[in-house]
Amino acid sequence: MKKLTIMLAAACIFISSVRAQGPRIEKPKATPAEIAELKKEVEKDFKNTQAHKDYIFAAGVESKELQDQYDAWIEANPKSIEIPFAYAEGLYNKELPTAKSYLERVVKLDPKNGKAYQMLWIDAERWGDFAGGRAYLKKATEADPKSADHAFYYASSFEDVDSAKHHDLMLSMPNRYPGTERGAQALYWLAQRSLNPTIKLKVWELARKKYDPGKSSWTSGAMTTYYNYLLTTNVAKARKLAADMLANDSLKNNNSWKQNKQIADIILAGRALEKAGKYEKALQKFNTAPRQRYGNAKTVLLKDRARIANASGNPKAAYDSLVLNYATDPTDEIYALMKTYGSKLKKDNKAIQADVWQQRKSTSQPATPFSLANYTDSGRTSLPDLKGKVVLVTYWFPGCGPCRGEFPHFEAVVRKFSKDQLAYVGINIAHEQDPYVVPFMTQSGYSFNPVRDEPEKRGNLKAIGAPTNYLIDKEGNIVFSNFRTDEHNHRTLELMISELLDK
Repeated sequence: MKKLTIMLAAACIFISSVRAQGPRIEKPKATPAEIAELKKEVEKDFKNTQAHKDYIFAAGVESKELQDQYDAWIEANPKSIEIPFAYAEGLYNKELPTAKSYLERVVKLDPKNGKAYQMLWIDAERWGDFAGGRAYLKKATEADPKSADHAFYYASSFEDVDSAKHHDLMLSMPNRYPGTERGAQALYWLAQRSLNPTIKLKVWELARKKYDPGKSSWTSGAMTTYYNYLLTTNVAKARKLAADMLANDSLKNNNSWKQNKQIADIILAGRALEKAGKYEKALQKFNTAPRQRYGNAKTVLLKDRARIANASGNPKAAYDSLVLNYATDPTDEIYALMKTYGSKLKKDNKAIQADVWQQRKSTSQPATPFSLANYTDSGRTSLPDLKGKVVLVTYWFPGCGPCRGEFPHFEAVVRKFSKDQLAYVGINIAHEQDPYVVPFMTQSGYSFNPVRDEPEKRGNLKAIGAPTNYLIDKEGNIVFSNFRTDEHNHRTLELMISELLDK
């Protein structure tokens, strides 16, 4: 299942999705005397939201003394909504499992508290209770039907359970909540997640019509993904889109769109030179393209350069460039091109795989052996014990929305392999969230083996955030790292695993 929690990361606005997320750590900064003064401010007026926030931050939300104090206030003021809500919000924001009981108290006292229901939704996701979370979202929309936030997340929640309802609700967001960014966000995600080109194009054009990309960050992001899609299907249209964006007063000095237009211009000019048989000049033109970290330009230019190298009588250069790319980012399309150019070099599949593995071996390294405590039993999971299997390692924690968003895509791939072939290990890096882990595994149905991180022993299996992913071969070597899997590239992960097994 594809979980909409990945949407919560702001970095998801742009293609290549979500940046790594790490657990938030806050340290109390106040002296005991200062904390006592802040406590007095709360007691002056329990409805003073800011006083609660200041006191909770100063005391530290994980403090046992703070919990005892709030429990005492709640007992002394049983009808107060503000007291349990303030404490629940502090726990929720720190992604702590203890938030649930306080949030449940809030909605029992105030059944129309849409914000608390939305918080219970996210908390339910951390427990792996996706159906329960959707039920909380429904209550949030009923409690506050004017909230575009509640409506957006509720619409999104149907992506995996009722695709038609999901499509209709997301598509209707701009009309139901005019003037809000949630409508633009709904269109962004509807186009981004769809695997149907017709729907993608329709929604991108609707987003462009409904929202000014110079004013809407979500529509600006949608136009970037639109451009990257067009770059692989119709470069002339990609160039026109970039020109249209630069004609927008708010975007006319935007360096990203200037670069996008420049790349499209270079590809069109290079292909024109190629058509005229001027291969050397075409290659020179392609080589002037600026490098982009994200987007499809790298792959488009890779194929163009390879095609020209082959046309100019140098199939080896074409082949070698594709091998270098395929070694780290395998796709069926690139492999087909390797076979085409490789055939001119008398290379069969065996020889092609040998070349790919020669490249991979030049960058692979033995993984630091780990032996980490399991959550679901009293044993440990040790990398040396997994020798003979391919090992997929992901660093995660229950509160990590991008992790929960990636798990369904991993699951779609790993279930194609037996447990005798592939070990799937999830290393939880947020120990304060340990109580979530076993319920998350039980309710989510995900198949990875959850283990407890020991940061000082990571070695070269570094966690730059969450998720951070590795694929380790049957001999214990790191072959693939820093990759992400989403609805568009399941096949790449499948190829990675299959080729490690066939090695």
